[in-house]
Amino acid sequence: MKNDFFDEIAIIGDGITAKLVAIAFNQLKIMPILISNNKKKIHSNASISISNHSQKILLSYGIDIKKKANPIYSIKLYEQNYRIKEDVIFFNKKSKQPLSFVILKNDLEKILDENINNKFKIIKSRPKQSSLVINTINSPAKKISWNYNEKAFTFIIKHTKLLNFCARQLFIEAGPIAFLPLDSNITSVVFSISESSILIETLNNKILLEKYLNKNFPFLKNIKVISKVENFPLKFDFLTSSFFENEIYLGDIAHRIHPIAGQGWNMTVRDVHTLHKIYKEKIKYGYNLSDKSILKDFEKKTKVNNLIFAASIDLIRKTFKLKYKKISVGRKKVFNELDTYPELKREIIKFADKGLNF
Repeated sequence: MKNDFFDEIAIIGDGITAKLVAIAFNQLKIMPILISNNKKKIHSNASISISNHSQKILLSYGIDIKKKANPIYSIKLYEQNYRIKEDVIFFNKKSKQPLSFVILKNDLEKILDENINNKFKIIKSRPKQSSLVINTINSPAKKISWNYNEKAFTFIIKHTKLLNFCARQLFIEAGPIAFLPLDSNITSVVFSISESSILIETLNNKILLEKYLNKNFPFLKNIKVISKVENFPLKFDFLTSSFFENEIYLGDIAHRIHPIAGQGWNMTVRDVHTLHKIYKEKIKYGYNLSDKSILKDFEKKTKVNNLIFAASIDLIRKTFKLKYKKISVGRKKVFNELDTYPELKREIIKFADKGLNF
């Protein structure tokens, strides 16, 4: 049965989260409208890590990221001494499936735009009445929040060609730095450091930055910085409520976490999929889009899981922020011991891939 809900659902925002929501609802024969935030689109060099589970969710909506995304088959972790063998490596030994995919945010948005392909109305102002509102821009709800007093620097590097299907996360004294492969000789870098770090001067100077990278990270050869170096402040935000009246909050406004594990947008994809499954079940019984039981069901299925997941990522960041030598030695020992517990490694992979589902 076709459900003609055109103009009854409004999605505030026109970024990747808003576009994903629109595509998901369209699959339910519900035609939303997008409310543009009127901001000029700025080209970004940011990359997004998409878990294998999230990739499958996107594919179920007809969104195929594989044509632009680079598969990651292993993740190597290093504790301080990153000039020698990694301390632990994660990979799907049995299934040989990718752990995740890395894609430029701009490329992901282009793929979403192809799926939208002028299917939805985009307007500049919010309609007076909508049965349901999905807000991806702002929320009046109270939130748990704190500042990390750190900045994340992100940029793209070019290097000598190699089989570039391994992501590397290094926990060095300055802060966590991730190397996320985009293809055989292009890699995205995300470096989180204190706002008062002396390295900021280096990161803001391409010549100094290239010297620093070539000197300190020998697993990549002939490194050249080929993009603008962007940075943004890091903070933790988590809404205490997922909805208010007929408005649901999704995306970064609902939960903003540290990029240390690359899980931010995966949480959003899981939220959208949960919402999609709830409406798929409910609308066939004639429920109104803004029925409170649906909104409460969404919050029940996502809020606690997301809070525990976000708190776990925050705990990881705080653990690796401690710089005492004995603690560093202990972390390194834990890394090394993980290889003797394959079952535990599989659970960690599952946690990173699918999040929590209580």
